[in-house]
Amino acid sequence: MSFGKFASDREERINYERMRAYRLSRTREQMEKAGLGALITWEAWNIRYITGAYVTIPTRWTKGQCVVLPRNGDPHVFVMTSFSPYRLRDEMPWLKGKIWPNPGSVKFAQSVGDLSDMVNIVTKILAEHGVSGEPLGVDGSGSDLLLQEAFGAKGIKIVDAKMPMFEARKIKNQDEIECVRMACSNAEAAFADIIDEIRPGVTECQLVGIGMKTLYSLGADETQEFVCASGPRTNPLCIDYTDRQVRPGDLVIVDINGNSWQGYKSCYYRTFSCGKATQEQKDIYEESRAMMYAGMNGIKAGNTTWDICKNWPDSPKYWGYEEWSEVVGYALGHGIGISLHELPFFRYPSAKAKPIKLEEGMVLALETWAGKRGGKQGVRLEENIVVTKDGYELLTVFPVDRLLECWI
Repeated sequence: MSFGKFASDREERINYERMRAYRLSRTREQMEKAGLGALITWEAWNIRYITGAYVTIPTRWTKGQCVVLPRNGDPHVFVMTSFSPYRLRDEMPWLKGKIWPNPGSVKFAQSVGDLSDMVNIVTKILAEHGVSGEPLGVDGSGSDLLLQEAFGAKGIKIVDAKMPMFEARKIKNQDEIECVRMACSNAEAAFADIIDEIRPGVTECQLVGIGMKTLYSLGADETQEFVCASGPRTNPLCIDYTDRQVRPGDLVIVDINGNSWQGYKSCYYRTFSCGKATQEQKDIYEESRAMMYAGMNGIKAGNTTWDICKNWPDSPKYWGYEEWSEVVGYALGHGIGISLHELPFFRYPSAKAKPIKLEEGMVLALETWAGKRGGKQGVRLEENIVVTKDGYELLTVFPVDRLLECWI
């Protein structure tokens, strides 16, 4: 699609009703495959995927908000973006009024008795839909042993539902893809503002703040910490940010990751130079870029993750190390969508041992790093891609053909 962000009476843009229906159908399909009578999830992105409800970052850790989904019924939602469920019922009419107060924190539970209110609520929902005798999928609780004991006392068997939810989110429809595209577009605006400020004396944390301000001004619903590494922190690559000041001649690596638009993320590395780049820096940059695009040449529906990874270095010695565990982040790929990391996950050599089939509608992030062991600087780049029948569609279009020089 690739239209504007706002609602319009003359173009069909993102169709949220269609997107919500698609996501719910994908979830039910995977529940059926896994033999689940119902599913309960405390994972924030799965709550949003199933229902459209948002769990704010500060309230996630307590694991007090959840969704119960009978395979043959509507979601029952326990969220609190407002303390009033009546307000939320008005905001989200597609949930048909099935929004209830928080049933209690799973994280704080220290005994089976602490879970009794929540277990009784869930048990009642299962009985109403006639699925009490079928497995209950549990996802993202952090307290599975207590839950197993608590539900077991009610005669209910619980099983892990993590992988069915990963499988559900693996293939995106056109509306989900458009949301990722918009997140990438917002990231490109942030990159533009960041490179305007790359100059001697600016700190990594200042550059992160500049980028976050741009993202929120463009409608981001949340953004996680960027990677911003400069100078010697680019080799070996640090994936955080500090108050280090950028100096003339530094490379600056920025990853706008976890930037969320309508729930969907970007994971988007670019590398810049502060001042005129040296030939060595340009060569390292091209090494990383060529590595990434060599992998991308293997992308199309019907191929596998091995068709990507076989085009990357076949030994950790390429980067100067002996073990793959020492270079796990130097050439890899992962799915991306409503969470930052989704199926499939792949890198050399695991993709050779267990290749994963690529399917239309998968959204992938491919990222590569180049630099000499013991060297002063390195380069990291990343693209976000939709798998198509004959290849791929590139969602990330910020210039990558050459090392951009700032402050010249």
